[in-house]
Amino acid sequence: MGHALNKVLKDIIVKYKSLRGFRSPYLPGWDCHGLPIEHQLMKEKGWDKHKVGRVTFRQEAARYAEHWIEIQRREFKRLGILGEWEHPYKTLQPDYEAGIVKTFYDLLAKGDVVQDRKPVYWCPHCETALAEAEVEYETKTSRSIFVKFPIVEWPSNADAQKLARLHGKKVNVLIWTTTPWTLPANVGLAFHPEGRYRIWESAKTHERFLVGDPGWAMLEELFGGGKTDAPTVDGLSLEGLVAKNPLNNNDSQGLLAEFVSSSEGTGVVHIAPGHGEDDYRAGKSYGLTVLSPVDDRGRFSDDVMPNELAGKSVWDANALIVERLAKSHLLLKETNVSHSYPHCWRCKNPIIFRAAKQWFLKVSDAFRTALIQSTNRVEWIPEYGQERILGMLKTRPDWCLSRQRFWGTPIPMFLCESCHEPLKDKTVFANVVDAFRAHGSNVWYEKDPAFFGVTSPCAKCGHTKFKKDEDILDVWFDSGVSWVSVLQQRPETKGVGRADVMYLEGSDQHRGWFQTSLLPAVALTGEPPYAQVLTHGFVLDGQGHAMSKSLGNVIAPQELIEKYGADIVRLWVSVTDYREDVRLSQDILNRVIDTYRKIRNTLRFILGNLGDFVPAQNAVPIDKMDVLDLAALSALNKLVEQITHHFDAQEFHLVTAALADHFCINTLSEYYLDVRKDILYCDGPNAPRRRSTQTALWHIGRTLARALAPLLSFTSEETWQTLAEQKVLAKEDNPESVFLNPFPTEISLPAGKYFVMADFLRAKRAVNEAVEKARQAGTVKAPNDASIRLKIHEGNAPMSGLPLEELASLLGVAHVEVELTGTGDPLSVMSVSVAPGAKCPRCWIWREITEGGLCARCRDAETAAPPKK
Repeated sequence: MGHALNKVLKDIIVKYKSLRGFRSPYLPGWDCHGLPIEHQLMKEKGWDKHKVGRVTFRQEAARYAEHWIEIQRREFKRLGILGEWEHPYKTLQPDYEAGIVKTFYDLLAKGDVVQDRKPVYWCPHCETALAEAEVEYETKTSRSIFVKFPIVEWPSNADAQKLARLHGKKVNVLIWTTTPWTLPANVGLAFHPEGRYRIWESAKTHERFLVGDPGWAMLEELFGGGKTDAPTVDGLSLEGLVAKNPLNNNDSQGLLAEFVSSSEGTGVVHIAPGHGEDDYRAGKSYGLTVLSPVDDRGRFSDDVMPNELAGKSVWDANALIVERLAKSHLLLKETNVSHSYPHCWRCKNPIIFRAAKQWFLKVSDAFRTALIQSTNRVEWIPEYGQERILGMLKTRPDWCLSRQRFWGTPIPMFLCESCHEPLKDKTVFANVVDAFRAHGSNVWYEKDPAFFGVTSPCAKCGHTKFKKDEDILDVWFDSGVSWVSVLQQRPETKGVGRADVMYLEGSDQHRGWFQTSLLPAVALTGEPPYAQVLTHGFVLDGQGHAMSKSLGNVIAPQELIEKYGADIVRLWVSVTDYREDVRLSQDILNRVIDTYRKIRNTLRFILGNLGDFVPAQNAVPIDKMDVLDLAALSALNKLVEQITHHFDAQEFHLVTAALADHFCINTLSEYYLDVRKDILYCDGPNAPRRRSTQTALWHIGRTLARALAPLLSFTSEETWQTLAEQKVLAKEDNPESVFLNPFPTEISLPAGKYFVMADFLRAKRAVNEAVEKARQAGTVKAPNDASIRLKIHEGNAPMSGLPLEELASLLGVAHVEVELTGTGDPLSVMSVSVAPGAKCPRCWIWREITEGGLCARCRDAETAAPPKK
């Protein structure tokens, strides 16, 4: 249903803009690469990533992707989505992949893409790096330990030396961690520069711990009252302190970091630059070694210290580390803690931070500023979308582009076999782009470097042999360069400016496609790739719960289409305020179905009453039409004005409310069509007021078919084709399809007249209320036998000047008497009584009966009617 919501919203906008005369090509597309297909295919085939050939796997993955593309294409077309379905874009197409690698090379040439060894999100189960957008946070129970780092050297400043003279080296720095497995890579201890630090001494064991304010409070809570005879120092004084790593006896240097919490932990953070973004930045600023003795599968490598951890998974190693710390009396306390922890979005397993040599798109401070400023040149719908993406951009790390998988666009870089320096040769790069465009990305694995023109020696060491990078690009990079691979390359969109582009996706794409498109675009062009970004919420069940198979609350769009038709799904999308999460349940569907039924019945009534209407012969000139019919056209004009405004503002739920509730139901069904039934059914075929009403219905029907087309596409097309079959389209209308006609505009009405449907509606409601009271009192049986005495203000035009028979007709009663007044309300009902005359057997209205047994109107109509066959 989320797909249906998204695709229908896009379709509404494309169709509306097309009807308004804009060139609005919709090029449907599919992101074909990535872990979902790779995982599923490996599972179905029983293949091992370490044994299957790359090209063999990639060929099978392409077939798998094409299979599901065809299934989705049929389903989207069944929803009524208009698009270039026979010519979609796919990220596995050679032209698209050529655009990907060209963009990569362009970013490399500008210095925005670099190779570096730094920590990234890493999934040991999937054996690949992950982007921030591929990480989900779930509750995890972890070992929580308090670890002692023995101080071996105090800083040389006066405050620190005072502590040294008082306590010497008999002090431990106390840290708290929920990731014991990162301790082998520890090379530093971080203090907050403005934090307060004291030495806490246990009253029982006399052990001394250097901690910050939160650590003092924690120790007091865990072990009871402690004492201190040392002064408080600030964090600045502890920069340069040296302690010993309790696992391997390596030095751990004291450093300063603003991210150290003043309310949690001990006030000191253990720093492992190979296993955390903050740790990496802090360690880099102090020139600390980046240790990350963990392999692709999340197991400790042979160079880990202590070496007994080699070959153990980081999760299994936690217990061994805790045991070793306890034996060496450097573990103060162990507990379990439940906390939010990053998990892989695909396999759902917990992940790690791990330093590895990867390709990154750098996010420098200057680039971050440019990204933030660029959001001001985008219209965000709803407006809070800008704040959402700003919050992410302000803390956005470098983008890790490398993935250690098979199914994706290869990272098109050649590395020196001797020193691993990347080759940067523009001629080679151009050859790679051409090869991808001609043969597709598998050519990377099928050909050797010489095929691409690699002949130059390594610029760093002079070695002449190169190997190809075996990693693939993050699939978000694939989709993030669609503004290059589609907009700049497809003939349908070539030359399209940024001002013409809208991105429309779910709100989760602020951290996904919106952001991964923004980065390369701003880096290369200085501008966002889009002018508008529209986001919608997620689909929930009727109680506001996420839909899931385990809860049994999933509703499939295919089932709804099969049972109710595609326009019910489209109408559900149209009536919802997509800016928040939207709900779906059978009760909600029932209300949608009821609304649809009323719209359809309105259209059927209009079509059914145009059967004998020939526009060229029977259409009444606007200035000759009856006053109520003009009021109906005036209401239609107001509707067109309202929905045009709401369509332009992407407020589709307000479009639907105006079309369905206010116009089709309240204005037409409950009033106008109701009171006009008598004229349509009982007046003579060519009676002026019948033809006037038919003319109004003709305008209304053609307008509604076009106005509803972006929303209820099937129903609108069916209505339009019925109008064509009945030969009641206007000369300027294109009978081939409603979508080949312009969006409706206002009808030109005579100036100087009052055509306010609201006045008639108020009068009708006042009359209905009075008649109902009279019916309950037994005075009358129904409106068709009621005579109403009205008091109408002289300024209440046009009702004050209407003929009595016409006034009775538009109020839906048999007879009226009017008293004009210069004071009081515009209209008030003075009394209700039984109308004079008797019930006409043809029209059922109480009137004077003629000799033929009918009222005069029905007698004339019978006379004018053509003879029955």
